[in-house]
Formats: sequence, C-alpha cells, structure tokens
Amino acid sequence: MGSMRAAFVGGCPRSGTTLLGALLGSHTDCLCVPESHFKIDALRAGDIDLERVTPSRAIERMKQDRDFLGWEGSPALPEPADAPVVSYAELIEWLVRRYGAQVGKPAPKLWVDHTPDNARYASTLFSMFPDAKMIHIVRDGRAVAASVMPLHWGPNRIDQAARYWLFQVGQGLAAEACWGPERVARIRYEDLVVEPEAVLQRLCAFLEIDYQPGMLRADGFTVPAHMRTPFPLIGKPPDPRRIDAWRTALTAREIELFEDRVDDFLQYFGYPSLYGLRARPLSRREQVESALDGIRRHARRWVLYSWRRLAGRAPANRWRRRPASW
Repeated sequence: MGSMRAAFVGGCPRSGTTLLGALLGSHTDCLCVPESHFKIDALRAGDIDLERVTPSRAIERMKQDRDFLGWEGSPALPEPADAPVVSYAELIEWLVRRYGAQVGKPAPKLWVDHTPDNARYASTLFSMFPDAKMIHIVRDGRAVAASVMPLHWGPNRIDQAARYWLFQVGQGLAAEACWGPERVARIRYEDLVVEPEAVLQRLCAFLEIDYQPGMLRADGFTVPAHMRTPFPLIGKPPDPRRIDAWRTALTAREIELFEDRVDDFLQYFGYPSLYGLRARPLSRREQVESALDGIRRHARRWVLYSWRRLAGRAPANRWRRRPASW
C-alpha cells in the first residue's frame, strides 16, 4: 500500500470543521473520514500503548464510542488481528484504509480527520503521525453560541457557551503557538464561506496538494446516518448568508452577555464587538433566571434524546458526559 499523510482539522464544535472536511475530501487524492473521538478516548482509558496494540482489543474499546458507528461496515481489508501486535498509528491507518475502500477511495494520498477535539490533542496526534499537519478553524463565538445552544448536546446557556468557545479556541491557539505555522494553519469560517476558492488554494499549498476546482462542491464527505440531523447542509456549497444569522438568532441581551464573558477575544480574530467594554454582566436576578432556563433546556434535551433513542434514531451512548470546561 502507498503511504498516506494525515491532515487534522480542529476547532470549537459548530465552527465548520465538517464543512472544511467535505471541501478537502472533494479532492481526488483526499479522503475525509467520519469524526473519530474514539481514537483519543481509547487512549484515555489507560490500557492501550501507542507502540504495541492488540488490534482486536483496541477495536472493542473503540466500539464503545458513538462515533465508531460511522466507521462500521463490511470490512474491505483483512482484519488487523492477522497481525497480533501493531502500533496504534498503524491501527488507525488500517481503519482509514478500510473506510476509504468502502467509499471508493482505497488509497488516498491524504486523509482528513475533522474531529473538533483534534486541536486539543495536537501533541498526541503529531507524535503518532510525525508528518501530519493541522488546520485550526475559528468561527465568531456568537455564531457558535447561536448554533450550539438549541442542540441536544453542548452548552445550553449563553454564559456557558461563552466559556465553551473560549476554552476550545484557546486550545487551538496553544497548538498554533507550540507547533508554528509550518505544522498548524489557522483559517476563519467566515473567510472560507465568503472566499472558498482563495482559502482552499492557501490550504492546498499548506497541505502540499494541488488545488482542484471540484473541491468547491463540498461533496467529499458522506455524513453517517446517526449524525445527519445536526449537519443538513453538508454537500451543498458554502452559503455566505449564514454568517450573520446569529444577529437575529440571539437576543440583544444574549449578545451583550456573551461579549462580557469573552472580553477582547472576539477582536483578536477580527470580529467587531457590538458592546465592547460597555457590556454588562449577569445580574443576580438574571443568574437565577439563567440557571432555571438551563434546567428547562436540559430537561427538554433529555426528553428529545430519549424519544430519538426509543425510535432508533440515536445510539445508546449518545448522551455524552460534559467536558469539565463547561
């Protein structure tokens, strides 16, 4: 088999990681794989060694993660159990090749992993894949808040959403500072949507692949069945009209509260603040009301999730534990 290089896309969830994966995956030499939180979760379980892995045991561990649902299918390659011990990186690459064979790209030159948490684990991923590169995608935090709060996962209050965005973006900035522009490139979601060709040309140069106009179709990734509800726009060209949707999706007070929590962070990325230093924090009354509203939203999410699970539209382990950063 020919050699493959890895490109990891990372950033705060709802920042366009899947869109970017679909654009890059439209390249004839690139394969965009489903999200793979399991690759890190399996390591964090503590019983897997990077250098010597028993494939069957590691895969059983991975199958406990909801994201592995998008990777399952009829095996297109011999089971890795044929080799009793391999490195963890070799096992991941075996999974990539198996998935590629299922979708018609059995020998890609570059595989693209768009799991948002990738930016948090850049050092671990680079140690496993020494020739890999990473793209840190950033989106206006107010747009992220408007996108994530209605969902049945993630923060459900504006103050939580602000902390969530700060934490995730901070991890990406740390990766940039540690590894430098030769290994980690940053783009803004808004630039990708407004000028996709220019941004993709820059990324192709960074990834050392030729730019192909067909990448603009953004059809290089098939969203797994259990993940289609949150990603209805994948396979469609980027829509610039969605950039400022947060202005009407959030109330004026929610925007003010978000800006109060993130201080000047928005401006660091070129996002003008509407309130600036005049943004007022939560009052005591608002703190109580926000907490009660959060409880109501969380209860509604649980009811909806339970209904989807009973209807067979959500995996049993979908209700994931919240990160400690929330």
